[in-house]
Amino acid sequence: MNKTWSNTLLVAYSHLPKIEKAIDFGVENLVNSGFRGVHFSNGVSNVQLYEKILKLIDEKRKIVNVCYLVDSGLNALKDNHRLLLELRYVYQKTIQEISTIRGMPMRTLYRKLEDALTRFQVELSRMGFDEEFLEKEYSSSPFISKIHNALDTEKFNTAYK
Repeated sequence: MNKTWSNTLLVAYSHLPKIEKAIDFGVENLVNSGFRGVHFSNGVSNVQLYEKILKLIDEKRKIVNVCYLVDSGLNALKDNHRLLLELRYVYQKTIQEISTIRGMPMRTLYRKLEDALTRFQVELSRMGFDEEFLEKEYSSSPFISKIHNALDTEKFNTAYK
């Protein structure tokens, strides 16, 4: 499987609730720290605290954008391509499970899945979200870049279960 930012978005999409929860927890802790003045005892100024909160809020914006990008990209695909990607990435089905569900040989499924991924990437590019844009937008995100980097070393379907 090619490691692309469009693949990364698909994997991240299925983990959005976990990522969102982590971001919300971080913001809540920082805000509470500010109310209690705990940050001062740790040598953190108000400005530094606000910068951390704003950085997490920007991460939340990026997560909301992942949802929009994936939904838009999937909706632009033909039904058969969309279904394969949804089964694999959104519902995290194994290749064997999809093969059984779709009633097709695994070798055929691999080819069709690669075709669907390519078409998804093309659709994102048509909307102005090519790999260069996605790299610029998400490479600095600790949440999304962690997933992107895991695509090199782990199977994407099990990397974040």
